[in-house]
Amino acid sequence: MGDANRDFLNLPFQEKLEFLYGLPARQKRDLILAAPEAARLVQSFSPETLFYTLKEIGVADAGDLLSLAIPEQVRWLFDLDCWDKDRPNLYRMREWIEAMAEGGRERVTDGLMSADLELVSLLLRQHIKVHRIDEPQENTDAPSDRFIQFGDHYLIEFTRRDSIQPYLLEFLEEAFERDFNYFTALMEEIYWGVEAELEEQAYQFRCARLADHGFPDFYEAQAVFAYLEPAQFLKLREQYTPPLRDYDEPNGAALPPDLAPLAPETDNSLFNLALTAGFAAQGARQVRSEMALVTNQVLVAKGIDFGDPDAVREAVGMTHDYLNLALEHLAGGELETAIEHLRATHLQLLFRLGVSLTIDLRTRAEQVMARMGLGRTRPREVPYLDSPYRETLAAMLQRQPRFFSGLESPRDSETRGFRTMRDLHLCYAMLDQLDAVRDLFVALLGLDIAAAAFRASIAGHEIKLSQILLTAFAGNALHGGAIRFTPLDASSLTAARQLMMTPGRPARLRDDFAEALRERLAQQVDPAILKRATPFIESCLKMFEEEFAELDPEAPIDPRFIRSLLVRQ
Repeated sequence: MGDANRDFLNLPFQEKLEFLYGLPARQKRDLILAAPEAARLVQSFSPETLFYTLKEIGVADAGDLLSLAIPEQVRWLFDLDCWDKDRPNLYRMREWIEAMAEGGRERVTDGLMSADLELVSLLLRQHIKVHRIDEPQENTDAPSDRFIQFGDHYLIEFTRRDSIQPYLLEFLEEAFERDFNYFTALMEEIYWGVEAELEEQAYQFRCARLADHGFPDFYEAQAVFAYLEPAQFLKLREQYTPPLRDYDEPNGAALPPDLAPLAPETDNSLFNLALTAGFAAQGARQVRSEMALVTNQVLVAKGIDFGDPDAVREAVGMTHDYLNLALEHLAGGELETAIEHLRATHLQLLFRLGVSLTIDLRTRAEQVMARMGLGRTRPREVPYLDSPYRETLAAMLQRQPRFFSGLESPRDSETRGFRTMRDLHLCYAMLDQLDAVRDLFVALLGLDIAAAAFRASIAGHEIKLSQILLTAFAGNALHGGAIRFTPLDASSLTAARQLMMTPGRPARLRDDFAEALRERLAQQVDPAILKRATPFIESCLKMFEEEFAELDPEAPIDPRFIRSLLVRQ
């Protein structure tokens, strides 16, 4: 036995629960099974915690833990995993039955008898047909091994043979012996019930239980994404009764650890630091439990399958990220201030603030699109923008705005949710640059990129704004005078390189070229516009420098392989 296992076994029971919180599922299972109070530990988990632990392990390997669960927890496994929206998923139900069977027929019976009678009826209808002995029967001359008689009233015909048939037979025998009234009600439901009515009744029972555990219905859950005015947040918060943090439960009872609010890559977030530094164990449990309720709303609002562990983890991460974003916004990155706000704010309200901050960003992106002459009905990607401007703008304009990771790592082409205020600041800075581009092109080149005529002139061509600007800079280096746009002759590429880049390899922009360009830009462009557009100009020059840095200065330049300049054919 390792030291970690020995230390765990020596902990008091409540500290064992705390220790298990957040551990990988298989490590959690091994520690539980090694503990003398294993059953009590499992039965102390909230239904959601047990469910996601078992799903992470894999249902096929979950029998040992599942055999320790109480019937109410098993019913929750069915509620969370055995539905596709409003339709029962009986295939998954069969998987859970196979896992429960490792604990014996009693465990299978305990679990199925805890489930809604209607749901069990729907499952059994796929495997058996009920004949009433006191009524005329048909086709009862089939092989006798297909028929089993229970009492004086029911003859059960097995119509389907598969891996769970023996377990269902054992369940029927055990239920008949335990509770004849239950058995009779089940037989009557199978015999008389209408499938659509059984599904509807089971679904309504499930919805009621989900609501009691913080899973609202779909339309109610949408409120968690409702917009609120960030500038008025503190006034809005005053309308709510402050949440209770760090209070003691009556009789010393403790809230069970709930759905994990941490993702490994966000351990050092301001939210997690404030939770760790600002709350005692009881308060931290209360915050985690409240966070689980917010996550439940997110799961329902996004229509996420509770049985999809990857999708659930993504929702948990989303909940954390919006909470962290809001807390950074309120606290300005200060830990003590963050703790104060976390104590004073309901997490659902904090989540909505995080969502609203990204919605404000999307509104700003739409304004920039309008400045470019592109309304909301236009395509989300602007083809004449360079990377990462094009991808960043498209990500921000999504219904749920996203962050383009290429802003942080140029080789990354994925999008993700906003995690920190730094993500928002990067996007706002890029929008400010794009907002200045139109004014830059008008002042410098006399081109209005928002005009329909401009878009029509480049339609069908892979032309980027950077190419237009760099071509104008190269032309100025070649011919002097005012900066204006004219495609270059292929024969002038070598001369342009010599005037703009240092000799040798790798080459870089010549200092005298850069200085002359700055002077010319200052003469032609208003200082306010130039200041806002400078990051865009520098990004274009960097693209040019990267393309020409390794070209052989002694070899002629093939225009077919030049991407940063527009060359006349």
